[in-house]
Amino acid sequence: MVTVQDVKARWDEIQNDDERILFIVGGPGSGKSLIIRELAEQYGWKYLEAKHLIEEEFLLVPHEERPQKAEETIRTALSRSNTEVVLLDGINVLFAPILNLEPLEILKTVSKAHPLIVGWRGHVEGDQLFLEHNNNPKFAEVTIQNPKHVIVID
Repeated sequence: MVTVQDVKARWDEIQNDDERILFIVGGPGSGKSLIIRELAEQYGWKYLEAKHLIEEEFLLVPHEERPQKAEETIRTALSRSNTEVVLLDGINVLFAPILNLEPLEILKTVSKAHPLIVGWRGHVEGDQLFLEHNNNPKFAEVTIQNPKHVIVID
């Protein structure tokens, strides 16, 4: 079983990497959100739901312009958190087709300035990270560049 201390130890290993993002991966009910909330409590880091990174005004941006605007919008939201590390949960919302985003690329880029620990509902197969959404276990797929940036809690 993965503990808060395990996550913190892994964070300490990767916090000086170029991309400062750690994924806590598990299925529904696996304890991802619990670990993230415990990290917030123990270390004073800010817990955020991903849906709060995209404001309603973002949906007024023309569909084709959203990818360019999204990084700025997310960076601004993370800047307001004023914390050493942002604990991000509910990441599925950023993959909604209506947003027209490449969420992982955006998160990797913003993690250089705003370190992130992300709860990821899904699983890992080899070097592929799958996002589960609406009962689809392979709703989205991304390649893991560095396995140290992923902790599986299932």
